[in-house]
Amino acid sequence: MVLQTLSDPDSLAPAAVVQESSEPDHDPAQGSGFARQMVELLIALALCILIVRMFVAEAYVVPTGSMAPALLGQHRELKCHMCTTIYAVGHDDGGSSTRGICPRCGEREGPSTRAMIRGGDRVLVQKFFHEFRPPRRWEIAVFRFPDDPTQAYVKRVVGLPGESIRIVDGDVIADGRIARKSIEDFQALRILVHDTAGSGCDSPLAPRWSPRPPGAPAVLASGWTTRDGRRVHEPSPRIGTGVDWLVYEHWDPVRNRPGPIRDYYAYDGEESRADNDVKDLGLEAWLTVDRAVDFLAVRIRSGATRFEIRLPVARSGSAELLQDGRPVRTIPLESPFPGSGAWPRSARLEAAVVDHRVQLAIDGRLVFAPHDFEPEPGGLRGGDSPIALGVAGPGSVVVERLRVYRDIYYTSYLSPAPLAARGVGQPVVLGSNEYFMLGDNSPVSCDSRFWSASPVVPGDFLLGKPFLVHLPGELMPLEILGRVVCWVPDPRRIRYIH
Repeated sequence: MVLQTLSDPDSLAPAAVVQESSEPDHDPAQGSGFARQMVELLIALALCILIVRMFVAEAYVVPTGSMAPALLGQHRELKCHMCTTIYAVGHDDGGSSTRGICPRCGEREGPSTRAMIRGGDRVLVQKFFHEFRPPRRWEIAVFRFPDDPTQAYVKRVVGLPGESIRIVDGDVIADGRIARKSIEDFQALRILVHDTAGSGCDSPLAPRWSPRPPGAPAVLASGWTTRDGRRVHEPSPRIGTGVDWLVYEHWDPVRNRPGPIRDYYAYDGEESRADNDVKDLGLEAWLTVDRAVDFLAVRIRSGATRFEIRLPVARSGSAELLQDGRPVRTIPLESPFPGSGAWPRSARLEAAVVDHRVQLAIDGRLVFAPHDFEPEPGGLRGGDSPIALGVAGPGSVVVERLRVYRDIYYTSYLSPAPLAARGVGQPVVLGSNEYFMLGDNSPVSCDSRFWSASPVVPGDFLLGKPFLVHLPGELMPLEILGRVVCWVPDPRRIRYIH
């Protein structure tokens, strides 16, 4: 992704100051003194901006979507007329854009679809950051493009000096071992698949979340109901003493039918190939739990392996991890629901099975140490839901919001160019001061896999670390002395970059 430098810093106009003088006569010396102070202030402010730009931070504009959805290039913001989901689709300077596909319900963009043109993200880059600390894996970095050092690129660091890097089944393999992510790393890289927030239907045929008791082939007796957009579980004698599951069924927006979670990018619209099944998944849930609940359960399938995590609520003890029904020993770190405190309790639950690692956190704190495993051979389980949330015991649970995420699947191709990717068949061996860079929007990212001159970025090509998306905005037509298109800032979209 080529970055465009903001050639001029944002201009700041001082607010007019009106003072009421108790003296009846105006002193010309006072007026000239005030004017001189304002001029000096403007000069000092300009010098401060110049110094900051030269030595502290540089502003860039992201023109393309190779780092989407973390960083967006120029795009159209669409609102699905079917389910009201708002999503972004790439839009180049020439005005061409692919047809959008709603990531939630699969509805194709039509003439009635509401669209709003937005410019690329404007990022602040901390210059000389890597003079004090070398980049870490999974961090975003700005650097000079090896094929043309006059251009600035932004990508994510995946390979570190001295490593042997290879891409296998969408994962990064460093020195023969999978490069695993912490839960904080996954939070920065994860791609939203589904969110229960918002109005409208999930799909034209069926809801994404449905109650299903253990072993039931269809929706039968369950304590789960939907009220005002929330999922509510109430105890019911009809469901027995087992886990009452709320099961996620994925809707493939490209094929417009139920199916496995694939590497679909809403940003790429109809050009998104979405050929690869993604086995690295995560769940985020906002819960209010009653003390009478025995335990909460989270089930995530990774390829042919199914994990179940049980979090005690009413009873004391540590979280339990089951792998294909067999208990797995873990190292407890935190009690999921400590004994002190008022009930019911609200909590944010995060669970992830990513890079052959199982992690679960309550309110940002890991419940047990990350559990690393070796995957079982075989593909995805047919007809088995990838994610489910369950409740056991006589208490009640209110789920305010549910989100399903996937990890980035690094592809072996660059769409639509038929190029052979480096680091796929044979590993790329990095030198003592070289880095391997990949884009988050892997199917369309021209990165270390496809550069013609060299697949590596020398350490002295690093320009800095982006840390803030500032002054996001939209292009809006205004009727001012004729019809003109103006860029209007939107401060609600300001965000920090991991």
